[in-house]
Amino acid sequence: MSDVGVVVRTMNSARYLAASIESVLSQSVPPGEVVVIDGGSTDGTLGILASFGDRVRVVGQRRSGLAGAAQDGVDAITLPIVAFQDSDDLWPHERLHDMLTALERHPEWDGVMGQVEHFVSPDLAPDDAARFDVPQGPQPGVGLPSMVVRRSALGRVGEFLDGLSAGEYLEWSDRAIRAGVRIEPVATLCVRRRVHLHNFTRRPESKRDYLRAVREVMARRRGSSGESRS
Repeated sequence: MSDVGVVVRTMNSARYLAASIESVLSQSVPPGEVVVIDGGSTDGTLGILASFGDRVRVVGQRRSGLAGAAQDGVDAITLPIVAFQDSDDLWPHERLHDMLTALERHPEWDGVMGQVEHFVSPDLAPDDAARFDVPQGPQPGVGLPSMVVRRSALGRVGEFLDGLSAGEYLEWSDRAIRAGVRIEPVATLCVRRRVHLHNFTRRPESKRDYLRAVREVMARRRGSSGESRS
């Protein structure tokens, strides 16, 4: 097992959750611990989690939003390296091996950011599947599920912004850059992102939260600009 603790964020994810968690547990280099942050599921999610026994640890979400769930997970992890998984996505078998190898080769890096492949969930009806036009082939990762990061770097940046359920990585990465945290891209396919009818990015509150994240970033930049002129 590795020195990686994995944070899985879930709420009413019964349809895809088992496959998502199994892709984490079956890594060629397995994680040392898997913590699932549950946001109050009522659809059978908890029964699926119970079927994994002591291979996963379930923690009830205390903070709000996906950012809050991420922070609850970080607080629960005990290992020195942290990875994040969303409850509908899949990890390629060699993901942790390849990303940990990159970190071992570059101890000066604080984290690595892999690539993402989008796929339309095969359980969708043909008419529903036709509504999605997903990019082909691996794409640069920009988000928590694409990252493996040292816990020490998370501490230097500070907590994820409570309440955000979109744009949480955008807001965090702006603070990470300011803190001198070094997250480097690697040519590793690390996430197969499932596109389906209930992705959070399709919800109206997703745009609201993303705009909040952008405003937070812009306010900091204006503040820094004002300080540099004074």
